[in-house]
Amino acid sequence: MKKLLLSAAFAAPFMLNSQTIASEDFESYTNGDLLTDVGGANGWREWGADFGTASGGSSALASSDYASSGMMSGRSVSNATVDSDALWTWTDVTTGQYSVNMNVLVPVGSAGGYIGIGDSQMDLQSTYSSIYYILLGDSVLLGNDGTDYFVQAPLIAGDWNAIHLMVDLDAGTSEVMLNGVSVGTGTTGDLATNGLGGIDLWGTGINVTVNPAEYNPGDYYYDDLEVVDMSTTGINEEEKMSFSVNPNPSNGEFAINFSDYAFNNASLTISNMVGAIVYSEQLSSVSNSTKNFNLDLNSGVYVVRVADSKNEMTTRVVIK
Repeated sequence: MKKLLLSAAFAAPFMLNSQTIASEDFESYTNGDLLTDVGGANGWREWGADFGTASGGSSALASSDYASSGMMSGRSVSNATVDSDALWTWTDVTTGQYSVNMNVLVPVGSAGGYIGIGDSQMDLQSTYSSIYYILLGDSVLLGNDGTDYFVQAPLIAGDWNAIHLMVDLDAGTSEVMLNGVSVGTGTTGDLATNGLGGIDLWGTGINVTVNPAEYNPGDYYYDDLEVVDMSTTGINEEEKMSFSVNPNPSNGEFAINFSDYAFNNASLTISNMVGAIVYSEQLSSVSNSTKNFNLDLNSGVYVVRVADSKNEMTTRVVIK
């Protein structure tokens, strides 16, 4: 029976002045399609095969079993007859701030699967960048290649879960959010050198507490894949407004420095990456000044926004 996502509360994070650079909703495919064969134009291939190569047996599937929106989703499954290890890729980026978003469903009783984040070439070159592997089962486990997991967060089995990976390639920081809640922070590894450009969606569940890791037959679904460029400011250069945050990253004690701009009756808000406001204040007057903060915030990336009736400016602060 098809299971639709009834609530879109966590379908996508709050993105101010953002631009989608890659997306996949699976609605152009039919049930049972091999994504390697039908989705090459949208960046689909499989582990060990180049773009445009017919399926070598590791392709993910298009499925009508479940969907978080529309009627279709993608499926990676590993069992006695198939071992889905698909890659969804886009053009590598090495600077800026991005959010890699997806909705994921792990059927009850499944060992789950593996999601790796790296560059667009991954296994097609001798070295490739990596940042996180995300392991799915009754929990989401987060780790780096070659290590045991370092963060564990509950996963709702049999239902859709929203995963957002926030990556700041300029600051070298990253954050993983599950269903709107930050569950882990880290670095960006060598993505700024090799590029952020792909996801490995493997149907094998991995027990990272076993050394070497134990591989188990797995099965999971994913929908509404999206890569969002959060770096776009949309500010008119003729009316460019600037302010900076120092230090950044910060432990919660930082200063906002305003320069070359004055306004009255403005609102200042600080929000996490799903749009929840964690601090707000009305500013009666600001002109070439510095405002100091000492806030008790969880680790993560936050959006600082200042706006009056005519103009708006934003920046980001990373809390360690």
